[in-house]
Amino acid sequence: MKSFTFSYTPYYWLTVSSLAVLLFLSGLFVSSFWFSDRWEDLFKGNIEFLAECDPGLTEAQLITIENRLSKIEGIQNLRFVSATEALKIMKTELKELALPDSMDNPFRGSFRFTLDAERVDTAYAKLLERDLTKVDGISAFYYPEDLYGAVRSRLKSISLVTGAIGGILLLLILVMIHHQIRMYIMQHRYHIRTMSLVGATRGYIRRPFIIEVLKMSSFSILVAGIAYFSVLLWIGHVVGQSLFASSLDMVVLGMLFIIALGILMSFSAAWAAIQRYLESTDARDFI
Repeated sequence: MKSFTFSYTPYYWLTVSSLAVLLFLSGLFVSSFWFSDRWEDLFKGNIEFLAECDPGLTEAQLITIENRLSKIEGIQNLRFVSATEALKIMKTELKELALPDSMDNPFRGSFRFTLDAERVDTAYAKLLERDLTKVDGISAFYYPEDLYGAVRSRLKSISLVTGAIGGILLLLILVMIHHQIRMYIMQHRYHIRTMSLVGATRGYIRRPFIIEVLKMSSFSILVAGIAYFSVLLWIGHVVGQSLFASSLDMVVLGMLFIIALGILMSFSAAWAAIQRYLESTDARDFI
């Protein structure tokens, strides 16, 4: 028997690209939903605290302060930043908005550090501030007032928006795939009817349509997977920690969900479309 030939219209590629966007958003949503605590810890561990030192301290005094700070439980990545280094950092970040060279350096030397994620909360920060300001040579302690509150609120908003967009896309893409298969069926309805009359089974008739829609979903899964990994690499670069090393299970779960959802959606929409046609007594019932 003559095999089916399928045409790839702009509508076909619109369906592929839309499905890829849905799968990409779904992968991110699943990763952020099931591992929300881990995302919080990841960002908490990158919040920087600053203990400002008195001016004119000797190297011996700075070493004493550093030893004192390093013994405090929870403090990580402790480093000293001189006033000159602080000014250079500001100029690098602000560029033309930075202070002119004619002005005196307003910064002082400081010790900067991060905390264990489990210790990043306002109560502990205030307790730490009280203890550090009592240390000889430390004049002030600075940290974000809301600490992780703003980031947590932003992550929740992003998750809700992603979930809402994904839900809408899910319905639209099911309809698009279903409509794409209907167009294929109508293009080959006489061929299908001929095969039915000569005794071809429903499985034989259904097979090329299922294979075609799975091929379509494979393109979408590939694009969504590349975008998903790219975003995780970018996030890892921002936070200075590879998610593929520290959270491999999260990465794998998101990718498995992308693959499973892509196959399930495509297969179910194609199956429903061809099944509806095969169960109709007249092709006109399907139009």
